[in-house]
Amino acid sequence: MTALLATRRCQFPAAPDWTWLRWYWQGMPCLHEGVPLADIAVREKDQLACLATPYSYSEGGPVLGADCAGAWMQDLATAGIMTISPAFLAGWGGLKAAQPAPAVRVSACVVVPPAVGWQEAPDVWAAVCLALASVKPVYLVEGCA
Repeated sequence: MTALLATRRCQFPAAPDWTWLRWYWQGMPCLHEGVPLADIAVREKDQLACLATPYSYSEGGPVLGADCAGAWMQDLATAGIMTISPAFLAGWGGLKAAQPAPAVRVSACVVVPPAVGWQEAPDVWAAVCLALASVKPVYLVEGCA
């Protein structure tokens, strides 16, 4: 039964399904929910984090998505967390979609702040799934419910 659960845990749905994620991952050492930024800064000191925020799926489109990511990058930097943001980079590069895979690959963890639309954003979902599949910590910042 344990092997079946472990196998199912890594068969992530294609579309964002946070209920499914909590069912299979809640209580696992890689998924941290409701974490204050200060705690993330202590846990991930001197590490690069992937900031997962919505890009073109936000109400204001890619420009607002990139601006929102930039604001969150500033907030995380103030808290002592160095980040790379697929949404921010996509916005500045004029891309149609954010590419979370390269950022997750070079990051020690993924940080998901309570940005508008985070639960529905495929790019946020992809970053979380990639991190968990790679056994990297995922932090859902306090306010993500």
